Amino acid sequence: MAHTLPDRLRYLEPVRKQLAALDPDDIHEGTDLSVLRRVVRKRLKGLSDDEARALLDEDADELERWLSTRTQPDTRLHFILPILPEAIELLTEQPQLPPERGEAGMELPDGAKVSVENGCLGLKWRRFYLSLYPSHREDMHREAGRLKDEAKSRPMVDGSGMSIAEVRFGEVSGIKRVSKMASPKFKRADYALDVPGGHIGCS
Repeated sequence: MAHTLPDRLRYLEPVRKQLAALDPDDIHEGTDLSVLRRVVRKRLKGLSDDEARALLDEDADELERWLSTRTQPDTRLHFILPILPEAIELLTEQPQLPPERGEAGMELPDGAKVSVENGCLGLKWRRFYLSLYPSHREDMHREAGRLKDEAKSRPMVDGSGMSIAEVRFGEVSGIKRVSKMASPKFKRADYALDVPGGHIGCS
C-alpha cells in the first residue's frame, strides 16, 4: 500500500482512515476521538502509567519522523501529534466515580451545549470545545509541571510545536500551553489554573 504506516504505528491505521474520510474543515478540537480511544486502549493494555506514557511519547516521535516524509493524504495525522503524548488522560476511559473535588462551572454563551460528568464540565459551542475539570492543589501543580516539560521538549518551530505562558484573568491565574500545527492547521490550548474556591484544569 502506498501509504503504509511504520510497524510500530500500524495500530493507528483505523485513525488514518477515519481522518482521510473527513473534510479538512471538520478536523479540529471537536473531532470524534472514539476510534483513537479504542486503538490506544488496546495498545496500552497491561502497561503501567509510566510505561504507557513512555510508549506513546516514542510513538509520537516516530509519527513525527514518518510524517516529515509524507504528503497528502497522510498529513491529516498531524492532528493527533499533540494528543498522543498526553493520551493517558485524554483517551482512556475513566471509571464512573462520584465527584470528590467539587464541580466546575462557568457562565455559558447562548447556544452552548453542556455536559456534566463526575464534576467535570464539557462545553461545545459552534466549532469550539472546552473541557473543565476540578483538581486538588497538588495535582494541579503536577499538571502545570507536565505542561511546561512537554512544551520545553517540543518548542515552536515554523508555526508547529508548543509554547507556554503565564496567564491572569481577574481572580484566575495559572499557565497556558498552546499546541499548534501549521499544516494541516490545528490549535489546542491547555490551562492549569488557580480559581476562586479551588483549582481547575482546562483544555
